[in-house]
Amino acid sequence: MPKSWIVRVLVSITLTLTACAPSVATSPTIAIRVTAVAAASPVASAAPAAVPIAHASVSPAIAAGNEVNIVEPPFRQPQEWTYAPTEISVKVGSTVVWNNTGAVAHTVTADDGQAFDSGTIDPKARFMFTPEAAGTYRYHCAFHPWMKATLVVTS
Repeated sequence: MPKSWIVRVLVSITLTLTACAPSVATSPTIAIRVTAVAAASPVASAAPAAVPIAHASVSPAIAAGNEVNIVEPPFRQPQEWTYAPTEISVKVGSTVVWNNTGAVAHTVTADDGQAFDSGTIDPKARFMFTPEAAGTYRYHCAFHPWMKATLVVTS
C-alpha cells in the first residue's frame, strides 16, 4: 500500500509540472514592419491600395567589411567581452557599423570624448559612424571600460 501512494504522488507532481510548464517555441519568430503611405484620392475606391514590397539590401559599408561586432562570449566573465575585430581600417567617408550581438547595452565612445559617441546601444541594435577625417581613433565602452578597440581612418 505505501508504494502505490508514492507512485500516485509522483505521477501527480509530474502531471502538474507538465501542465504548468511554459511552452517552448520550436521555430524562431521574425517580425517585419512595413510602412506604406498612400496619397489621398478624391474618389473613394473599394479596391485596396497597392502596398510597396520591402526588399532587403546590404549597405555598402557592410558589404565592404566595415563592420565591428560587440561580443559577449557565452558562459564567460564580462571582462572577456570585446569588440571584434579590435582594430579596423577604413577610408574617409566609409560608414562603420557596430552590431551589439550581446545581451546587455554597450557604447562605442571615442577616448578623446569628441570624435564620436554612440550613446547606449541596446542588445541586437547597431550604431553607424562615417568618419570625415583621417586619423587613429581609440574607443571604448563607457559601461565596460575594459572593452577597447581602434578605428584607423585613411584618406
